[in-house]
Amino acid sequence: MEGLLMSEHRKGQTNIIVSHKERMPREKAAAMLETIALKLKEEGSFSLHQGEQSHKVEPTENVKVEIELKERNGKYEFEFELMWKEEDESQKLIID
Repeated sequence: MEGLLMSEHRKGQTNIIVSHKERMPREKAAAMLETIALKLKEEGSFSLHQGEQSHKVEPTENVKVEIELKERNGKYEFEFELMWKEEDESQKLIID
């Protein structure tokens, strides 16, 4: 099992906030996805915790979803990604 990775923010570069890989039973993986889905649906966010480190994941109301299923030499990889940009409230047009 690999641990949580926190890194510095550098402008123009991808900032890996959390990286975690772990082999687990399919049922446990499904339960993890269910927890994330339920938290997003009910609260709009979820938190990742490991040891003393914690990071809140709070996507905007509209997200881009990307789903991929890959196969290479009999090894499969399924990816489900949510993508969003932080919304800048100062840029929104409001008419009274």
